[in-house]
Amino acid sequence: MYIGVDYYPEQWPKERWTEDVRLMKELGVNVVRLAEFGWQLMEPEEGVYDFSLYDEAIELLTKNGIQVVLGTPTATPPAWMIEKYPEILPVDQNGTVISFGARRHYTVNSEVYRDFSAKIVEKMAKRYGQHESIIGWQTDNEYGHEKSDRSYGNVDQKAFQTWLKEKYQTLDTLNEAWGTVFWSQTYTAWTQIPVPRKVFQEHNPSLLLDFDRFCADAYTSYNKLQTDLLRKHIRSEQWITHNFVYTGQAINQWDMAKDLDFISFDNYPVWGGLPEPIAPAAIAHQHDLCRSSKDGKGFWVMEELSGAQGWSSIGYLPRPGHIKLWTYQAIARGAEAIVYFRWRAARFGTEEFCHGVLDHDGKPKRKYREVKEVIDSLSVFGDDWIASEYKADVAVYYDVENAWAWGIQPQSNAFDYKHEFLRFYSPAHRMNALTDIVTKESNLDGYKVLVVPVYFLTDPLVNEKITRFAKDGGTVILSYRAGVKEQNNFVVEDTLPGALRELAGVEINEYESLQLGQNNSVEGVQGSVSGVNSVASIWCDLVEPTTAEVLAEYRSCFYEKTAAITKNKFGKGTVYYVGTALENEIMDALYADIFKDAGVTIMSSSGEEVEAVTRTAEDGSVFLSVVNHSTENKGSLTLPEGTWVDPVSEEVVKGELSLEPLAAHVFRSR
Repeated sequence: MYIGVDYYPEQWPKERWTEDVRLMKELGVNVVRLAEFGWQLMEPEEGVYDFSLYDEAIELLTKNGIQVVLGTPTATPPAWMIEKYPEILPVDQNGTVISFGARRHYTVNSEVYRDFSAKIVEKMAKRYGQHESIIGWQTDNEYGHEKSDRSYGNVDQKAFQTWLKEKYQTLDTLNEAWGTVFWSQTYTAWTQIPVPRKVFQEHNPSLLLDFDRFCADAYTSYNKLQTDLLRKHIRSEQWITHNFVYTGQAINQWDMAKDLDFISFDNYPVWGGLPEPIAPAAIAHQHDLCRSSKDGKGFWVMEELSGAQGWSSIGYLPRPGHIKLWTYQAIARGAEAIVYFRWRAARFGTEEFCHGVLDHDGKPKRKYREVKEVIDSLSVFGDDWIASEYKADVAVYYDVENAWAWGIQPQSNAFDYKHEFLRFYSPAHRMNALTDIVTKESNLDGYKVLVVPVYFLTDPLVNEKITRFAKDGGTVILSYRAGVKEQNNFVVEDTLPGALRELAGVEINEYESLQLGQNNSVEGVQGSVSGVNSVASIWCDLVEPTTAEVLAEYRSCFYEKTAAITKNKFGKGTVYYVGTALENEIMDALYADIFKDAGVTIMSSSGEEVEAVTRTAEDGSVFLSVVNHSTENKGSLTLPEGTWVDPVSEEVVKGELSLEPLAAHVFRSR
């Protein structure tokens, strides 16, 4: 297994490099990532290339048995390029050109920038593509991060118009697909079509969704430009990846992943001014996204937080034990390599308060010792743990285009797509049921439960898959606002939930959008939710059963006693409809009943802070990873039947497992 650090030799005197490498070897590091921000050093002036600094750093690392991942440096075009070719700069929605001075200051729609990118990538590939100790490549860095995914300049407008012409062929087809008769927006020439810069009201939602698709396709093709060039010159054993981040960008990770050998991502459970880490389920969901992007293939964490992070505002200091816990959590959910960010905190530049394994003084202290403990513990497993099989009972549907559609029309100021997705994902996480993220291209065979959260923008292929899954005996959980939109972002003409109406056995003839501070209430009237009360927020579908039975009702407003949760038999399966945003207690009660009936394997634990994941080794034995995310409270887990051994401590456990705060263990069945 690869365990490493992100290293920036260009930021330190060469006299320090030898000591850095000595400490890395002592730590047990076997890989480093280099060079993703080094364009100015590699090409100090146009057409003049100098790789001497990285040659020297790579030689020192590899001579000491440390292998290298190289990043292409295209996230940071140098100052000379901007001065001479300012047209590569991106433009925001207000028409303001984004200045040089940070990073990601380019638009992928600039042919000038693509040409420069191709040249530097090819020069790097020719120089290092046959190097035996360079094991792989990372393209660019965090595509689309920091709102760099969408650009609204003249070059982007021309590219958008070309993209639309290729998609629709004729203006008549586009005008019909967008409904441009509304507000007299009919286009009579391709050159009339804008990029969605600031307007007095709001742009056509169909245009906005296509613009997001266009932006994603532009980044996918830009990435393919790099991967194609690399593959021409690198040896077959060298792989190519990209380190994604999950901040709502117009990036289609699944499309881009087709051109990568595997994906990577940057795991920051806490950053900037956050007072505490994000919810354990939110971290787990990101790992599930990674694993699911290549049909279950393992991924790399190319940046794993090791110290307090921030630019002008510094975030929460990870507590003793967090490094091990987040490492174990990532590996349990599919990570095959962990690269800690960063080796040493920089003394200058925007990221000088992004703390690393070493702090500014370069001395090994607590975090260094913690990483050492993690690396030593992982050596006990060899590659057995990462090679074991992760097999989920529960599939959770995700479509990036659905997320974009919600971003365009959230309909309530209380709505946040990621939060609502997690509302329906988290009960499975709290019960330690194994989950996969599935998309429109996924095969649903073998899953017992399919969760389809806030399925606003529908797809006929997905509708058919959901229907067949239920008909064949699967259990489906639908939520409010299911079935509302068609692929062109038009509202469906059918009574809601549209194409899913018969499947759910309900009709939605009215609904209410609840804004911040507005609530209703719901009470369970049947089954496991009977007598359980919950605040209802964000949205209320007034659910009218046709063939479904009522499990919960609203308790206030004129629609008091109207159904809020229903259950419908469909074919050999069962379909649940949750018509509002509910609290954890009632959601957990509902999911407990669903999982019991569907035969989903769960593990009982004390609270949502305890997370357990099982994986099956080739010899049939089972790895059980258990972590307690709480920094203050002990936790417990009812272990699966049998005897479990901690290969690191050789401790034998069975029955009820007690967990200290921030405890992280891996057990193997015996």
